Amino acid sequence: MRNIKKKLYTFIVLLVFAGISSADIAMAQSERPLAIVKRFKPDVTLQNLDIDKYIKLDLEENKGERLFDGDSLSTDEEGFALVVFMDASVAKVKPSSLLILNGSVATASKAMNTRINLKNGEIFLNVEPQGGNDFEVATNRSLASVQGTDFGSRFDGFVWVEEGQVDVTALNSGQTVSLFEQMYAQVDEQGNNVDSGTLTNEELNSLGEGYSEMENDLIQKEIKLRFRDQNGQLREITIDVFEEGEN
Repeated sequence: MRNIKKKLYTFIVLLVFAGISSADIAMAQSERPLAIVKRFKPDVTLQNLDIDKYIKLDLEENKGERLFDGDSLSTDEEGFALVVFMDASVAKVKPSSLLILNGSVATASKAMNTRINLKNGEIFLNVEPQGGNDFEVATNRSLASVQGTDFGSRFDGFVWVEEGQVDVTALNSGQTVSLFEQMYAQVDEQGNNVDSGTLTNEELNSLGEGYSEMENDLIQKEIKLRFRDQNGQLREITIDVFEEGEN
């Protein structure tokens, strides 16, 4: 079931970026987004203090809003967000959360480095295999390094894994623990020690509650994907993709 979900999310991300390309958005290397807000439930706010950016997302105007290096995303006490990254990884953001995105995306290759700085709240991620890329989730006490997995992270340094592997490091001491399926880690407030163990099925299910808010049945669509190749020529292909249905 988890593998099926991963494949479906891969189809979703194709639709997201196809929609952007069909609008003929030409982005310079410095303007390439790290991710897109695919779905959200108000209130969700985007900010970037470096460029005086403030957007309160609107359901009619801001579907597919792009996220760039340095952007922050915050949800209120009833807000949810589903964020799709350029590599097809997916982050589900719970209410009362605040995260800051940092990273870079190459224009002529699949090279991408991503760090989510989780300042408040909780997220769950379906991370695609990274190859030589870096995908990290940081808090003020912990760092989770990922190569392709399904896992959750809280701002208080608690990490749990549904599938795959996550390496959790205490920022102050450098102690690192590798987590595998159905394991957890808790980094203490000082960032010195990592306590880890195994979750029961009931505990794992409880941790996963609430993340289905952004999931709906998928419907098949045929879309035209337009993009510019390395020579600057406009290309177009037609593909079958799946999009999330509306409530």
